[in-house]
Amino acid sequence: MNKKIYERNLLALSVNNPEISSRLKILEEKKSTVHFVISKTNLLIPTINTPNGNIPLHSTFDPIKEGYRYYTTTPKGEFMIFIGFGGGYHILPFLKHKEISQILVIEKNILLFKSVLENIDVREILTDPRLTLLVESSPEQIKHFLLSNYFPAISGDLQTIILQPILRIEKNFLNETVNAIKAAISKIADDYTVQAHFGKKWFTNTLLNLAAAEKSYLTLKPIKEVMITGAGPSLEAQLDKIKEIKKRALLLATDTSLPFLLDNDVIPDMVISIDCQQVSYHHFLKGLPPDVPLIIDLASPPILTRLTEKIIFFSSNHPFSIFVNRKWRSFPIIDTSGGNVSHAAVSLAHKLGAERIYLFGIDYSYPEGKVYARGTYIYPYFRSLEKRTTPLETKLFEFIMRNKAISKTFKNGTVIYTTKPMSSYQTRLEEYINTLDCEIIQIPGRGISLNIPSNIQRSTKSVLRKIFAAGPYTVSWRQFLQEYLSLVEKLPEPYLPLGKYLKNLSMEERDIWFTQFPAAAAIRELDKLSEVTPPELLKYVREWTLSKVKHILES
Repeated sequence: MNKKIYERNLLALSVNNPEISSRLKILEEKKSTVHFVISKTNLLIPTINTPNGNIPLHSTFDPIKEGYRYYTTTPKGEFMIFIGFGGGYHILPFLKHKEISQILVIEKNILLFKSVLENIDVREILTDPRLTLLVESSPEQIKHFLLSNYFPAISGDLQTIILQPILRIEKNFLNETVNAIKAAISKIADDYTVQAHFGKKWFTNTLLNLAAAEKSYLTLKPIKEVMITGAGPSLEAQLDKIKEIKKRALLLATDTSLPFLLDNDVIPDMVISIDCQQVSYHHFLKGLPPDVPLIIDLASPPILTRLTEKIIFFSSNHPFSIFVNRKWRSFPIIDTSGGNVSHAAVSLAHKLGAERIYLFGIDYSYPEGKVYARGTYIYPYFRSLEKRTTPLETKLFEFIMRNKAISKTFKNGTVIYTTKPMSSYQTRLEEYINTLDCEIIQIPGRGISLNIPSNIQRSTKSVLRKIFAAGPYTVSWRQFLQEYLSLVEKLPEPYLPLGKYLKNLSMEERDIWFTQFPAAAAIRELDKLSEVTPPELLKYVREWTLSKVKHILES
């Protein structure tokens, strides 16, 4: 151990990663079994002890030259992940690449890392403001870090570099780490696709709904049994069963299923809607019974608030909604991560303390090529477009075939078409259901059967029953927006490297930027700004945000 080198490294480490520096101080008495060898170029190389002997983590001839080989042969992203710190020789060349905005280094062994700090001067790496170190972190911690810090619209492309000896000597660690990264990237990619489509709408709709949200004081009482109706074709054959169970259970209708129910003289007890697009209004063209509460997302189209005075707002996990929830008025939170209204309806039923939930018309498929139950919005819409050469049936089948990936399965001799988005909805709902402490019963239908294990013992005694209602607001909605406007205006000017800029922000400043990231994704994709730098994009989205807020305040 070179005490002078260690103290300098520890001081450098404390600048950007103080929590790891603190952990190392606790381990000062612990010795590592790591050995070092000297390369032909007179540099120390850490080695790993294995049954086959000590394996060096870098070239024993010229680790610097090997490091540049990593740099020249590996694709470079704006967000770089290094699996394995080693002696840092493979990381050094990347520090000179100014386009890199953030660097994450994942190291398995804290004692190995400590030995490196005791013997090799790596201050240049440790003091780089873009650097974050995760040492002896679990796969969940790695996944959580990426979900909280990697934003494709701002962070750019992500690339991973593996310290090559780890491929041979740390296979389990490598597999777990890579799987955690893949799981995080998969979720981030799904979220980014949605944000690119709806990021602007979420923000503007929420702004426009604040005035109505201030006046909303309706509450929902707990309920033991809830029926949920989706709009799948199975709903037609399940009508009698709906009427039978409705005598004892609350009927929660998704907005898509509402027209079918009204056509068949079934009045739901409440309706839920989550889609931020104007097309949501089509589900209500046949009206909404006056005494039926409408439960909508803060980011729902404002036109829905004109349908009834019985509006109950809820908050999903859109960043601006979260900010509104924390800083202005707390709204009940519903899980909308499934990406569809049936999933959200199950979450609402669970929030109401339901011990038993019945599912109707939740097919997640097109049995026999049928899109939705008759009477739902798509039928009159396509009726208005049909011609002699393209009748209604053709329009409906074209609606299915517009999907790029369609699979066919068979159920009781009937062909069922399934798309990738529907399969994703199904999987997410199944995963969510299996976290709930209530009984879920899918009424048999013509579509896909959900995988709900019957052998799981669900304890309904632990179901927590709460009043479903918004809390008091702190200030008027106008004052809240004026304060938000001021915070956006005061944000420091973005600069490169972005990692340094983000690290230097206060927690409040990061929160304010976070509320704008979904809109940034939409702006980058929809406004064709793929070539602008992250700071330029942040400036652009801030100006867009300011213009929207000012417009609302001036109206």
